[in-house]
Amino acid sequence: MTDPVGDSAGARRFWQVIGTVPNAMMMHDRAGKIVMVNTQAERAFGYSRAELIGQPVEILVPERFRGRHPELRETFFADPQPRPMGVGRDLYGLKKDGGEFPVEIGLNPIETDQGTMVLTVIVDITARKAAEQALRESERRYSILVEGVTDYAIIMLDPNGIVTNWNRGAQRIKGYGAEEIVGQHFSRFCTDEDRAANEPQHGLEIAARNGRYEAEALRVRKDGGRFWANVVIDAVKDDNDQLIGFTKITRDITERVQAARKLEEARMAELAHLARVATFGDLTASIAHEVSQPIAAAVTNAHAALRWLSAERPNVEEARQALGRILENGNRAGAVVARTRALIKKAPPRKDEVAVNDAILEVVALTGSQAVKSGVSVRTQLAESLPTIEGDRVQLQQVILNLIVNAIEAMRGQKEAPRELLLSTERAEPDAVLVAVRDSGPGLAPAALERLFDAFYTTKANGMGMGLSICRSIVKAHGGRCGRPRTRPAAPSFSLRCLSVQRIPDRL
Repeated sequence: MTDPVGDSAGARRFWQVIGTVPNAMMMHDRAGKIVMVNTQAERAFGYSRAELIGQPVEILVPERFRGRHPELRETFFADPQPRPMGVGRDLYGLKKDGGEFPVEIGLNPIETDQGTMVLTVIVDITARKAAEQALRESERRYSILVEGVTDYAIIMLDPNGIVTNWNRGAQRIKGYGAEEIVGQHFSRFCTDEDRAANEPQHGLEIAARNGRYEAEALRVRKDGGRFWANVVIDAVKDDNDQLIGFTKITRDITERVQAARKLEEARMAELAHLARVATFGDLTASIAHEVSQPIAAAVTNAHAALRWLSAERPNVEEARQALGRILENGNRAGAVVARTRALIKKAPPRKDEVAVNDAILEVVALTGSQAVKSGVSVRTQLAESLPTIEGDRVQLQQVILNLIVNAIEAMRGQKEAPRELLLSTERAEPDAVLVAVRDSGPGLAPAALERLFDAFYTTKANGMGMGLSICRSIVKAHGGRCGRPRTRPAAPSFSLRCLSVQRIPDRL
């Protein structure tokens, strides 16, 4: 057969190129008869060149596709322009052994000595199809896995933080269906405080920069309820290290946080109890004095009553008054014992209505003898009509007790300077009470201010370093905030929603 391209130098170069291309190529005329094939076509279809030349091109096409070929050829020759064949359709080649393989086909018009021919380029896409199928299968398995997870909210975000995927776990934890959320910015589920602080965008920036962002924070459900969440945001990048999105995984850890808080509260309650016991060890003499005074008075009045009743003419009225004083003295001693027992005994925290002034006076009474023994003058300046405080009376009294004992100890070493202690109360805010414990001690050094609330840090020779740390824990447990003195000789301050306590070692 005459070479359709010709026998010129250009034709020879054409055949050289055809022989080196990696894809199968063939040429057929308008009638569909094969006039040329390259080596790659022989390998792809399993035929020799001699077996293909002169055969209809349909020999390489599965039978189910052959019926359309005449029409496709007419369409091509009506407007002979380079074009792909069967756009949007799956095309297959048929091998000599009957096997099929997926292909992409490009049609190109070639002008030859015998007229216009079709140069067909055939690309075997078996490997690509297998990879696409594997990818689809992987995506299907991933989708089933992600959708099946209900303990975690798994959310896909675009680079701007817009939700693109929302699993069933996210629906269960946050309360929104996918149709309500996809297309929204994920900050919708953050608290108002987080949004005000730009925390959502801050998290994306860290993830984009470092690859991951992780935090524990309060989040909001559809019904407005808040829950503690462990949030992990991972950056997703392509092969060129370009950011294409984020994966955000959220887990509800409310129960864990609550359990940890209960454990911490129990631990701090135990430490607070031990601290109270240790403090009362130092106050034994003072407490004994507070008890012995009414007992001694009761004994004296008992003797007096006996004398009045033993007289030649018994004075019943005087004896009755003496017995009344005995009753008062007994109640007084019993009250001291009861207050001491309440402060020492181990009991779970309570939420009671506490009259601050009364609570302070009880502590002052218990420490009165200790103050006298140390040469400290104690005064109180308590405001009237203060609101009651919601909290644990014993724990709040422990804070006052710790500050009073600290103040007495701070002034004990002073030789010449006066030793004065003033406890005062005042309304600080509409629903707050300020309790101030001021002493004329030396104050605190700047180095001590930095570590004032640290556990096990102390400025005392034999101190445990737990007093102020426990006080701070008690204040925080009552919903308050703690601070430290800003300038010397200011002192530790404790501010609660409904109670503020300050110890200010300052010369009065």
